[in-house]
Amino acid sequence: MKGRLLLVAGSLMVGILLVAPAAAQNSNDGTVYSRFGLGQRHTWLSGKSQAMGGGGLALSSSLYANPENPASLSDQILTRFSGGLTYESITTEADGFESGRLASGSLSGVQLSFPLKSNTLGMGLSLSPYTRVSYRIQDLGNVTSMPGDQESAAFIKEFNGNGGLYRLSSGVGYRALPRLSLGARVDMIFGILEEARSTLFNDSRFVDRTIRESTRLRGATATLGARFVVPGLPEDMGLVLASTFTLPTTLDGERSSALTTSVGRDTLGTTTKGDVSLPMAASAGLAFQPAQKWTILADVTWEEWTALESDFSLPGVPLSGSSNLSDRIRVSSGVEFWPGSGRPFASYGAMIAYRLGVYSDRAYASPLADETIRAVGITGGLSLPSLIPGTTIDLNIDVGQRGQTGNGLVKDRYLRFGLNINFGERWFDRLPLG
Repeated sequence: MKGRLLLVAGSLMVGILLVAPAAAQNSNDGTVYSRFGLGQRHTWLSGKSQAMGGGGLALSSSLYANPENPASLSDQILTRFSGGLTYESITTEADGFESGRLASGSLSGVQLSFPLKSNTLGMGLSLSPYTRVSYRIQDLGNVTSMPGDQESAAFIKEFNGNGGLYRLSSGVGYRALPRLSLGARVDMIFGILEEARSTLFNDSRFVDRTIRESTRLRGATATLGARFVVPGLPEDMGLVLASTFTLPTTLDGERSSALTTSVGRDTLGTTTKGDVSLPMAASAGLAFQPAQKWTILADVTWEEWTALESDFSLPGVPLSGSSNLSDRIRVSSGVEFWPGSGRPFASYGAMIAYRLGVYSDRAYASPLADETIRAVGITGGLSLPSLIPGTTIDLNIDVGQRGQTGNGLVKDRYLRFGLNINFGERWFDRLPLG
């Protein structure tokens, strides 16, 4: 009966999570920095890691699966379904302009993992955003119909974008030695990037024009992972080291372009094919447990975006070079305090886990060649146990800022709330014979 309830709940959760991002993307209520490159980069590990700075490459337990490091799948005992939603509020500031506020909801990720051999061999499937495009920009100007004309007309130059890339992953983790786990994951990268550039007049002498571009991309890559438990430490103390390496790949692409006017005619429509490269990436992390109640994390991720090549023009990515690109570097650290760890009959309050983290994330693309866009933030959260053993509800918060107001740039101050549900249940057990 429990298995059926879990399956129904999981199916409903998947449906909600797949519909929500589509509705959110259509609002164009994201950061202006998502306009550049292939969009703002996203990574999702688990509800637990999101509250600890967004890291946790070395995390692994029977209570959580780690989709970012396939080696952690070797620890699976229960079949698990997890998923989450994020609500984000952004306040933007720029010199010479009034501040504005945007809000949207999006998919954090969904995952199903299960043991093929308990605590030895496990498999996981996950879907999460890889990049997100969601922005809306307006600029005012004036134009005259003829040189020397004293009468001018005001116009609005508008830029809109939505869409993004998703990552559908399938991974396997194997405990090769008592302290060493290895894993491999195949990632399907796919999605649509949409952009519209409009010039709008409130004057019948001029014709409104809009250029729309829709770029569809798809491809595959692979990630290798390792996780090692350091021996020789005192009882109740643990240290885990982990690393992953993602292969570079090339996405096949197709771009459709159209020029439309206010008189309702499609004056230009073209379709072109091309390729876009994705960089290789490497990550390393550690998880230290000085006592059973405490867990401390540290992670670093590097992605070689300066090697990005594209047959399509992308904002911030000149076709003739990569002067606006930087290698993405993300550093994070976090801590968890779980009073009831190792005490299955502790009180409800003791079974709540408390989490805190910090991070710094250097973006891979910038509006200006000599400027680097960086996001820094503080995270926190709670993990609430439920009446169903092995099932938790994780609440997260992320407070941070991105960019700066000088040199014609924009500063984002953002506040994110996350809700993650983590189901766990024993499936596929053999019935006793006789």
